[in-house]
Amino acid sequence: AASVRINAIDGGALFGWWIPGNHLDLAQRLPTVIVLHGWGANSSLMLDIAPWIQRLGFNGLFIDARSHGLSTETDFMSLPRFAEDLESARAWAIAREEVNPLELIAIGHSVGAGAALLSASRTQWAGIVSLSAFAHPEDMMRRYMDEHKIPRRWIQPWIINRVQSIIGARFDEIAPVNTVQKIQCPILLAHGKEDKEVPVSEAARLLQQAPQGTPSIFLEETGHDLRSAISKLGPEVISFLEKLVT
Repeated sequence: AASVRINAIDGGALFGWWIPGNHLDLAQRLPTVIVLHGWGANSSLMLDIAPWIQRLGFNGLFIDARSHGLSTETDFMSLPRFAEDLESARAWAIAREEVNPLELIAIGHSVGAGAALLSASRTQWAGIVSLSAFAHPEDMMRRYMDEHKIPRRWIQPWIINRVQSIIGARFDEIAPVNTVQKIQCPILLAHGKEDKEVPVSEAARLLQQAPQGTPSIFLEETGHDLRSAISKLGPEVISFLEKLVT
């Protein structure tokens, strides 16, 4: 693996790990998987996925979103900004001669999954693997505010409007439950049944709105961090990725 710097949309830089695929033929352009972590995490926490990508012989790119890991800081981060960083990584990958631009796949966890779904609703991807995605950011915020006893009248609506104006997007426009309906490429949805941060019911809502026949994996005894179920998840993701490029 080589560490790489990728230009971010705001003039900053994203840190990434580039893991080239198996090149039997040096002229061959390979499928490439770009992996994006969740809120407060970083690329190194996603490296357990690397063996899946290597087993298929694909290129892998693991990135840190801005204000995460070794990437540059920015004033605030949001789901749309995670999606921008994913698209910066996509542009960087397309410029490499060992990458097949028609076989780019995104794997995202949590807000990274929401970002992958947002990106796929407006950008061409060959496939998306969504791990532990939430259905709608407003519901996430309301759950958080309820837990912290923030009054539902007046204060909650004010906070929600304020956040939407700061990030420059309405929650309905970026909510995975809405973006998933616009996606043309295949999607795989995976979720832990014991997820305390994003209840598994959110995955059920996403699945309801996803294109018919979208495969899903609901993992027993697994929380928001899916690493404990990696041995069960791995074969399913590998088989999904394999089908995307044959």
